[in-house]
Amino acid sequence: MNYLEVILFYLFSLTAIASALMVVTNRRPTYGVLALTITMLALSALFVLLEAYFVAAIQILIYAGAILVLFLFVIMLLGIGDEPNRETVLSHKRSSQSNLSKMMNMFFLLVLLSELMIVILAMQDLPSPQRDLSGTVEAIGEALFGPYLLPFELVSGILLIGIFGVVNLAQLELKKRQ
Repeated sequence: MNYLEVILFYLFSLTAIASALMVVTNRRPTYGVLALTITMLALSALFVLLEAYFVAAIQILIYAGAILVLFLFVIMLLGIGDEPNRETVLSHKRSSQSNLSKMMNMFFLLVLLSELMIVILAMQDLPSPQRDLSGTVEAIGEALFGPYLLPFELVSGILLIGIFGVVNLAQLELKKRQ
């Protein structure tokens, strides 16, 4: 393990931990979902460091792409936190916390850009890939349709139940508004 991998590991880990803390501590649900997206991207970068490229791509496509977009859709559909109280908005604007949040946003932007530059520079010096099946599509397919077929189908059923629940909640909210 070289020093670049160690530095990237700590950088992505700290990014994942900090953005996960922002998910939990943020009062606005849309900002929480966006911070969760950063967490998922940092986790996928950790999978790349483990040389599980397919798992990293699935992490980005499924979780950061589909699931979090679904969360944002539900939050916007239900209108959670749409109309904040005027007193809290005024006190929030006056507080120094807004300056702190701007500084944290700039810090995370710089961290993200530096991570991208380090990854791009590191990708140029990579040797040709070796024949290792861990983290590949073939290994995951054999695991999913082999010993883990039943749990895989149960998880898909749970996700389907979640989709039905979201549609039911949206219909109830629409009936209340009419």
